[in-house]
Amino acid sequence: MMDVDALFRERMQRFSAELIRYGQYMANGGVLMVAVFLCGLLAYYYPSLVQAIPSWVPVPYLLALVYAFFVTKTLHRTFLLEADLIFLTPAETKMDRYFQKTQVYNFVVQSIGLFLILLLLLPVYQGKVGMTGAQGWLYWGVPLILKGWNVYSSWIILRLPDKKRQTRYTLARFILTYYVLAWMLSQGSFLAYQHVPYGAVVWMVLLVWFMIRIQSIVKRHRYQWYSLLEMENRLRLRFYQIANQFRDVPSLQLRVKPRRWLLWTAQLIPYGKANAARTLYLKLFLRSDDLAGIYLRLVVISSLLILILPGALGKLAVIAVFLLMSASQLKGMGGQARHRSQTFLLPINEEQRKAAAVWVRRVLLLVQGAVNLLIGLAVWKW
Repeated sequence: MMDVDALFRERMQRFSAELIRYGQYMANGGVLMVAVFLCGLLAYYYPSLVQAIPSWVPVPYLLALVYAFFVTKTLHRTFLLEADLIFLTPAETKMDRYFQKTQVYNFVVQSIGLFLILLLLLPVYQGKVGMTGAQGWLYWGVPLILKGWNVYSSWIILRLPDKKRQTRYTLARFILTYYVLAWMLSQGSFLAYQHVPYGAVVWMVLLVWFMIRIQSIVKRHRYQWYSLLEMENRLRLRFYQIANQFRDVPSLQLRVKPRRWLLWTAQLIPYGKANAARTLYLKLFLRSDDLAGIYLRLVVISSLLILILPGALGKLAVIAVFLLMSASQLKGMGGQARHRSQTFLLPINEEQRKAAAVWVRRVLLLVQGAVNLLIGLAVWKW
């Protein structure tokens, strides 16, 4: 007899121990300090940013769009392993309780993230729309209830073998979620005429149709084990990619992307044996799935903050903090390259590897600093 409760506890304890261990490494790497500084910077400028929003901006509907995205986006951690395809699939009829526990875990974890988003954008809603009485309870309660419904319905939709049908059902979930949030945030004025919510009738019809459809999915389709394992592997890989920036993760399977539209930058390095290591490390960075993506996101986010934040002091603080964050992320470049077989195919010794990694990091930080400074100067002159 298989004890699914014991199986879930064992998987949960293993994941929690790994999360705590790598979380300590990330906290010791300076992430906590940077996060506290960014929160303080945001708290200082947030009131002026809220006041700068024009009166003609439909704040309730834009907030509903943002909230609907985070409410509808549901990733399901199942803690499945490769061997489960052999040992657990014969006991699929007994796995319902196990997957119910994973749904509760996903709801709790994702509700925490949703709560932080609601808390972050609360001043915008209070400053531009206002919130009194029962509206406060609705503001917090409705998105969390919708999150629970989305977790439940999206889990059923994952039984579908056709990805296109999954996408259509996800779009339907988004539309239903957006209507409720827009109606709640606009205090009942969304798709209403003379205080009569005619849109609610359409919403109820669509909701009944949607629930009937997904209940038929349960009867027709079983669990898609390969898809569930693929989703779990993607989530595990994402966690390992973040942790690998602070500590080498032995189980990390590195992925590469061609990115031919960026490889021309490696050709700017003069051809020669002395520059072989620099060319190799730059190409490894450009093709990496994690380092290049994190670096580009940091450049984009820092540029947006420079455009938004008023005052030269705030812009300079953003530039300094994000350069520090990029430097912390790029520290793992040398460790990743040592695990690649390409580094051993060229006549490059250990000193050249270290020097090349330092050179590439400096160039990337100079590029980021130059981009941020140019944007800051352009905004200041404008």
